[in-house]
Amino acid sequence: MARRCVYGLRMTLLLLVSCVDYQVARNLENETWVQPARDQGLDVLWVLDNSASMYEEQEQLAAHTQAFADGLSRVDVDLRLGVLSTDAEMEQLPVWISGSAEVLASEFSSAILNQGLGSRDERGFDAALWAASDLRSGVDAELLFFSDEDDQSDVGAQILVDEYNSRTGVLGINAIVGDPPQGCASLVAAADPAPIYLQAVELTQGSRDSICALDYDSMLSRMALHVLGLEDRFALAELPELSSMEVLLDEDEVPRDPENGWSYDAGNNFLVLNGDYVPSPGQVLQARYYMWFGAWGDRRDQEEQ
Repeated sequence: MARRCVYGLRMTLLLLVSCVDYQVARNLENETWVQPARDQGLDVLWVLDNSASMYEEQEQLAAHTQAFADGLSRVDVDLRLGVLSTDAEMEQLPVWISGSAEVLASEFSSAILNQGLGSRDERGFDAALWAASDLRSGVDAELLFFSDEDDQSDVGAQILVDEYNSRTGVLGINAIVGDPPQGCASLVAAADPAPIYLQAVELTQGSRDSICALDYDSMLSRMALHVLGLEDRFALAELPELSSMEVLLDEDEVPRDPENGWSYDAGNNFLVLNGDYVPSPGQVLQARYYMWFGAWGDRRDQEEQ
């Protein structure tokens, strides 16, 4: 029996305000997640800002479409990839693409470069609203807005979300735009912040990434996983003792490897799956570990191991 000072990690577990005598009971945590599927199909619609200031950003996107196409091709799903501009006055319907990863990448790149110079009045929501009738009824939909300026549409985020929800299955709205709160600038892009687009992202629990990213391959790969519904980050219920962590994917052990295996995000208490070990739809992920006890200094030491 040891005499120590312990600070409670959960009020329901430890209600200690002073040093007491105790015996430690190590409880094994066992958590399970099932990766969701897109059984009803998926329409992925890019809404591209085609104003004159977007020349460099469009070139950058077109040069890296293979990363996005490869990400989409990780899962066998009934998928269409659509391309639309923010030129709402054109009342255009999307250009739809389907096929292998090579076909998706090639035709997506051509569609980006064929957008031409559009209006400086970027109305992404209006354009997407006009195109809603061209989506397949009941199929899941993911919108991706790609712009260096905020939306200037006549309609707001809630109207867009309500209209798509009335026509589609699960809806996600995502944005590759300037970084909040002041925008961004890099060697390949410059952009204003986009709080209106981010309202739609928040309403659908979508994803935001930076149009000023220096590594478009990584950014587009992440976005592809997200629109497929392939989560690679899983919130743990407790702080784990990492030396005891065992991760299983469909009962097969996953190695601890930040490139191709599992890793740990200490800042958010997330289990992160990397490389070939990102679960496919329907796969079962398990994490078994002992809950961690100790001081924060000890915690940092453990994370570095």
